[in-house]
Amino acid sequence: MPVIYWCDDRNVPILSKELGSRRCASLSIVRLTRPGDVRPAFPVDIEITRNAIINEFGSEELARRLIPDNEVILLNKIPGYADQADEVIVRGRVIGHRFYDVERKTWRFRPLYEGVAEIMSLRLGYWAIVNMDKLPQRYDVHANLIMSANLPSERYRHVAVSTRDGSFHGVAKLMRGSRLRIIKSWRARDPLPSPRPSSLKDFVELNRDYLERKAQKALEFLRKVFSEYKLPIVVSFSGGKDSLVVLDLTARTGVKFHILFNDTGLEAPETYEFVEEIATRYNAELITASAGDKYWRAINEFGPPARDYRWCCKVIKLGPITDTLIHRFPNGYISVVGQRALESFQRARLPMVSRSKWVTKDIVVAPIQDWSALEVWGYIIMNGLPYNKAYEYGFDRLGCVICPANELAEFELVEERYPGIYTRLGEVLRKYAEEKGLGQDFVRLGLWRWRREIPGDMARYVKVRLRVDYPIRISRSDDALNLVSARGINYETLGQFLKMVGRVERTSDGYLVKGKLGEARVVIKGDNSVSIITSDGGLAVHIAGLVSRASICGECNLCINWCPTKALSRLGPGPSFTVDESRCINCLLCSTACPSAQYLVYRNPGLRRA
Repeated sequence: MPVIYWCDDRNVPILSKELGSRRCASLSIVRLTRPGDVRPAFPVDIEITRNAIINEFGSEELARRLIPDNEVILLNKIPGYADQADEVIVRGRVIGHRFYDVERKTWRFRPLYEGVAEIMSLRLGYWAIVNMDKLPQRYDVHANLIMSANLPSERYRHVAVSTRDGSFHGVAKLMRGSRLRIIKSWRARDPLPSPRPSSLKDFVELNRDYLERKAQKALEFLRKVFSEYKLPIVVSFSGGKDSLVVLDLTARTGVKFHILFNDTGLEAPETYEFVEEIATRYNAELITASAGDKYWRAINEFGPPARDYRWCCKVIKLGPITDTLIHRFPNGYISVVGQRALESFQRARLPMVSRSKWVTKDIVVAPIQDWSALEVWGYIIMNGLPYNKAYEYGFDRLGCVICPANELAEFELVEERYPGIYTRLGEVLRKYAEEKGLGQDFVRLGLWRWRREIPGDMARYVKVRLRVDYPIRISRSDDALNLVSARGINYETLGQFLKMVGRVERTSDGYLVKGKLGEARVVIKGDNSVSIITSDGGLAVHIAGLVSRASICGECNLCINWCPTKALSRLGPGPSFTVDESRCINCLLCSTACPSAQYLVYRNPGLRRA
């Protein structure tokens, strides 16, 4: 279980136990839910959390007692809820969870530990003392066991609960018949310590030595990497806090560097302004890798992106970045990124120096891989760095504002702050749902964010099973792999692509391919359908990928840029290509890079079923 430390006498977090034992009269341990990437609460977070308490417990006084003014409050994003949820840390104690209710479209609050102790001590909000010695989880406490209480009138509201002698506390939900269903219980804790004013500046001053040591370690790492590789240096700057810190660290090394901004076309307006401000501040060349309107064109080809169907990352991020930098730095470059291990389990596995899986000739360097969000914000405040104002609206991460990784709570902020782009996406989603007969929940509950399986926390809200067709449908008959494309197939391009797996002969009903992988017939069944007949299953899958590429193209150009022999050329928009068979070495790296082949064939669950 991850932990942070809290200096009780100064009422701020402290970033190491060793520092705390030297500088604090009283030190507490805060045990966090994984991954434990705590961040400071901005004023808008304070307002959201207070409103959640008022909505749940009907008491403004309780909200102000639990979420005080003029104190450092931390939030820790946690799993286990249907949508966005955070542990709320006040005076070094986890007082509860704030979470977004996807049905009610509002923030709610579930008190825990010192939060429940505070409610029971103050007798504010909804509470109950029950005639029991313990509070078994999932146990229904009937009205005859409730000794005294202030219960809500609405079912499913949370209620703070205590045993008759105060030895155990818990949190319950009000059920039918005034029953209290115990959700969680624990040995009672003391109420919150007395209030003490504190600020993030106090936090920085207490932790300054630690933060400076952390920065010096990152600077030494960067200088070593720059000296070893001796390549042009590009700082990938998204406009977010992490990339801001690595940009400042890179500038402190004294090297010449460029700033790369990937304009996906879906960024917050504040981000565009901030990127220009930062380029001027650091007097560095700004290189913009722009996707233009590729997202809106590609969504008509691929359908809505999803967390398990993220074609958008290749089309509007990796494609433009590769296209821009491979021409600017053909011999390679160092990409300094704000990647951090605590952001995701996937990023936690990445090393601090690596070769990019997707962007060619790119050495990726992550100097703050082992930093927490709290350390990042500490560095920003310590050095007086400007930051993107979008953080002050309630966003805890920045990027594409309509990313499928967003929670519904974040989309509510997008709707409020950026109604134009939110409305445009909504129109596309509603049209798609209507065409596919997917129902209102597809948009209302954000079900478009998943293709294969809705996670359990969200699934309980869904009345029907999600069925979303892929643009390429795959089935298997006795002797063939059959593909049907919703967009039609460019057969001229398919004939060119087939050169990648062997020598191609045109037949009366399609193509015959002979190569080192084997022999296959590709039978044309109409404008949008083919059958692949071969005894080699691997060859059939590769040809299926080529069929997909000849049908649906996001125009990211990753296939062209990944071709090691420059055998592939674009003839026009969409899936219109030619292959120079004298150069092609049949490596199929282009299919590895292509989002159409990857997401519509290689990762298509229909292929596994077939």
